[in-house]
Amino acid sequence: MEKRTQLSVILNNAPGELSKLCDVLKAARVNIEAMSIQNAKDSVKELYRMREKTGRRIALAESYRGILKDSSDYSLIRLLVDEPVGAEKALLAEKHLVDKEAVLVFRLANQPGILGRVAKRLGEAGVNIDYIYGSAMEDAKESIFIVHIAESDFDRVKGSLKGL
Repeated sequence: MEKRTQLSVILNNAPGELSKLCDVLKAARVNIEAMSIQNAKDSVKELYRMREKTGRRIALAESYRGILKDSSDYSLIRLLVDEPVGAEKALLAEKHLVDKEAVLVFRLANQPGILGRVAKRLGEAGVNIDYIYGSAMEDAKESIFIVHIAESDFDRVKGSLKGL
C-alpha cells in the first residue's frame, strides 16, 4: 500500500473530450495508471434512487430535476498518473478544472477474496471507504485498487493491513 496523489478533472460530457484530455497528458509525457469516469447526471440519479429507497430523500423531486439538468453536461474523471505534478500543470494550462487529493494504492494478489480481506480489515479498524476503483487482467499476478478514505485515517490503516 502506498499513499499517492489522485487528480479529479471535470470534463464536458461530449464526444471527443476524453481523447483531448489524453492528448494533453500524452504531450506532457504523463502515463495514466488508473482511471474512473462517472457521468455527473447518472451519479445524481443514483443518489436520488438510493435516498428514495432508504426513505431518506430530503429534497423534492423538482430539486433533483434541476440538479440533473445542470449536471448532464459534465463527467468526473479520476486519474492516477505517474507524474501528478506535471499532469496537473498541463491540465490547468489547458483550462481544465482539476482537484487533487491523497488516495491509497493497493497492489494485491489477483485472487478471489483479497479485496474483501482488505475491506474487512479497514472496517475492523473503523475506517470508512468512500470509493474504490481498480482492476486486473484475467491472467495477471497482481491487481491494482485505488482507495479513497479520510486522510486522517491513513496512519491507522497502515497497522491494520499488515500481512496482506
